[in-house]
Amino acid sequence: MNLLPQAKVPIFFETNSDNYVILKKNLSNDNAVRQLAIDAIDFVHANSDVKPTKSVTAIATSKTTTTSVVFDGLDLGYYVVESTSGTACAITTTNPDATISNKHDNPSVNKLIIEGGVISEDKKMNSVNVGKDVGFQTTINVKPGAKNYVLHDIMDKNLQFVYVGHVYYKNKDNKNVNLTHQSLGQSNGDFVVTQSELGDNCTFELKFTDKFYSENKVAIDSKEITTIYVEYVAIVKDDAPINTAMKNTTYLTYGDNNLKTDESETKTYTYGIPVFKYTGNDVGLAGAKFILLKNKNADESDAIKFTQAGKKYTYAADQTSAAATTTLVSPDLGHFTIQGLQADTYYLKETEAPKGYNKISEPIKIVVGTDENGKQIITVSDKSVDEVKVQNNTGSLLPSTGGMGTTLIYVVGSILVLASGIVLFSKRKEGTN
Repeated sequence: MNLLPQAKVPIFFETNSDNYVILKKNLSNDNAVRQLAIDAIDFVHANSDVKPTKSVTAIATSKTTTTSVVFDGLDLGYYVVESTSGTACAITTTNPDATISNKHDNPSVNKLIIEGGVISEDKKMNSVNVGKDVGFQTTINVKPGAKNYVLHDIMDKNLQFVYVGHVYYKNKDNKNVNLTHQSLGQSNGDFVVTQSELGDNCTFELKFTDKFYSENKVAIDSKEITTIYVEYVAIVKDDAPINTAMKNTTYLTYGDNNLKTDESETKTYTYGIPVFKYTGNDVGLAGAKFILLKNKNADESDAIKFTQAGKKYTYAADQTSAAATTTLVSPDLGHFTIQGLQADTYYLKETEAPKGYNKISEPIKIVVGTDENGKQIITVSDKSVDEVKVQNNTGSLLPSTGGMGTTLIYVVGSILVLASGIVLFSKRKEGTN
């Protein structure tokens, strides 16, 4: 029985001098053999009257080990073997026994962070202000024989999935080709996104449609399409934990048996600045007022806005909100936390000191950084600290250098010195008489 359309038989086979049908010599490379297998399998799928010579089920003990199967009792000749993972290989043998391996690569996925806050060099980690967007990109490395691809995404509970924004692949000219989302009740899209009734703890799943496979099969099997890019957005919730990884995990299932790829993961952080306002005796001081700036010389109108809950001031997602405040007030024991911030440089400026205490003269520069594992590092005056300490002293302060007050002091001082000089001169003159 033929396993190829009649028109394709001469492409792969020829007869030798003994009138035997043999595989063409120029088809000995892997790509040609793979294409032969793919064409044969396509023919079988298109003709329901063609039945497999034999089927064997491979039972794996784990997802990380290989499994062997045996096809026995076969006549000598050419055979094509297809697996439910979407792989295919062709063999030719006149030996009683032959061993083949399913050498076809399995698909894989890789997740990156492409937008939002401060992103690490490898794009696997970022820090962001709460309430702000994080853009993710998952690449699906597509393999010939692709079937039943379903992308699974699991987000931390403090990441709110918003939407899938862009799904595309690059053609042979390296130009983006957009794939279309298929909405409920439609049948003309390339993929479907599902968020509800998922039994595997997934936040969403993206499944490619029959239309996608039928229209792109040739390009996939010829390796013209090797990568599909899926880009989507999440928001960091207002109550996100401080200095704690919010993970986003992706994997792909594929084939008739829903085989699973390795997982790919990213981590998103948001940070906090603990502050201690105190007197000279390390006693907490209440009632001091501060603002937090991104620029040392910025106006108070440019101060960052926060929402307050007790001793915590959380970055306001809406920086124009009238309900948010720029004023940070130290509580009874002097300890409070500014939180929900991305890694960056900030300036803590005291705008009002408690009665009887002196206001600090310069804003405190605070650098919020991270170590290689994403944990925050707070630096003040080039020293790593666990808490930013702000001391207030009692007593009077002399005016700043160069001000009008200083000029008056210099003038009065000069008059006093001059007067004392005149008195001294007069006394000396009087003594000589």
